[in-house]
Amino acid sequence: MSLEPTVEFWSHPNMPYVETRRACRSRICYKAHSHPTFSIGAVDVGESRFSSRFSSEEKIESGSLVIIPAQIQHSCNPLPNQAWSYQMMHLDADWIANLIAELTQESVNADITIPPSRNFPQLTPQIIKTPYLYQSFTHLNHILFDPNISVLEKEQYLIEVLTQVLLPQFEWKPLDLPRYYQQHLDLLLDALNAQEEFVCLETLSQKMGISRYAIIRLFKNNLGLTPHAYQLNHKVNQARSLLKCGEPIIQVAVDLGFIDQSHFHRVFKLHTGITPKQYQTQFTY
Repeated sequence: MSLEPTVEFWSHPNMPYVETRRACRSRICYKAHSHPTFSIGAVDVGESRFSSRFSSEEKIESGSLVIIPAQIQHSCNPLPNQAWSYQMMHLDADWIANLIAELTQESVNADITIPPSRNFPQLTPQIIKTPYLYQSFTHLNHILFDPNISVLEKEQYLIEVLTQVLLPQFEWKPLDLPRYYQQHLDLLLDALNAQEEFVCLETLSQKMGISRYAIIRLFKNNLGLTPHAYQLNHKVNQARSLLKCGEPIIQVAVDLGFIDQSHFHRVFKLHTGITPKQYQTQFTY
């Protein structure tokens, strides 16, 4: 049996709202980052440290679940000189919101709500150490990875486990974000997200009519990332979608404004733990 680190992904074009990963014996450390998805992580073996600007740092061990709402800045990295095994599932935020709306209509759990904005974080992250929930999530992931189970069965099982087991047990606590220059945040994000090239602080300052310091503070307070780190993170998330669609790696690097393919390769690996080629290969159907 190989003791080398392994990583595998699962997604399917008929279930575009879910992507899931299993990593074994990993020593990879990630830069602080965020996802536009609602994410659920699980520690299988070993220990890790979960850190986020929006919660206190906490050590997590085998059997722990980590709930990461959309746009929450975070990192989960193994302890020094140690390896760990984990799972991570990404669920489209709008798909989850619609699923929760169905729950509310059925009065299964009327207390579950997700705020409408997707531009910046709205809900606090959470760590759960309940064996039954960990086992349910792990079995769900096993079902998704099983090539002998049909996509229709996988979809039904995903919805069943989320609605009947997992979602009702999560804590839905809104973030108390500062109001410092809050009115500028959506405009800033729209300006950055619409650009193919990276935008410097001076340009943002002139466009918004506020100081460079105010922009940095606004981003760090509300997103946990500097403006440049936000742009890198956003472009990596865009790259994931393009690579899954089969776009050539070099073209993705050019279209997203990276200096060259080497720069794109380095940034992508720091955020995802694997190279663009390794990631794309996982999604060749």
